[in-house]
Amino acid sequence: MIRLPKPRILFKYRKFDKSSLELLLNRELWFAKADTLNDPFEASSSFSNVLNAVWEHYPMPLHVRVKYEEALKHSLQTVGICSFSKARKNQLMWSHYADEHKGICIGFKEEYLRENGVKFFGTNVEYQDNYPFDDIIKRIHHFEKGNSYNGLDNIAGDILLSILTTKYTSWKYERERRLIVQNFGARKFEPLAVNSIALGLRMNERDKKTLQTLLSGPEWSHLKWFQSTKSSTKYSLDFIRIG
Repeated sequence: MIRLPKPRILFKYRKFDKSSLELLLNRELWFAKADTLNDPFEASSSFSNVLNAVWEHYPMPLHVRVKYEEALKHSLQTVGICSFSKARKNQLMWSHYADEHKGICIGFKEEYLRENGVKFFGTNVEYQDNYPFDDIIKRIHHFEKGNSYNGLDNIAGDILLSILTTKYTSWKYERERRLIVQNFGARKFEPLAVNSIALGLRMNERDKKTLQTLLSGPEWSHLKWFQSTKSSTKYSLDFIRIG
């Protein structure tokens, strides 16, 4: 018997506030501009440093460098990024992004998002201490071997991907997966794209009832509701199905 792979569930940790309610009620995910990311060592903030590291180890003529830099600047001004975690039990994520466990964690089906209108490229974030110049140089060599694919757009696209999906090692705990679109902004999703909602350890009872009431319509009847609790045997979270 052929077993189909389980759908990938991506988790979004959120504070319980107006913005989170709008996300669910308006059924929109926000794909942020690269220069609004919270890490000052990634994307728009560091692309010049990454390129300088590439040119230092793989010199190119100045006019070629300028073409790459201009192409990357344009892409970084327009590209949109929506960040998720591959883990729901991450206590640091609950603390940092879900209002110290007073918020929620929303589970999304990645393939359902893809199949229902959101055109994106999904990729895991890589974590390392150095800028990703080694990988970029390897990709340049790869493109150079196949002249039919060796063009500015292809190589610049690969450099862009490295810049957008590499972060410093200390961020590894996030287990981040990014969905990337060509133009930043809001993207609609269907209710079925939301698989589950987990309620934080410290979430206010009134907030829980408010959220469950707002999402009580038939279009949300498939939702799996969980309450996070403390494990009785270790420093860990458990999740009890409540609906």
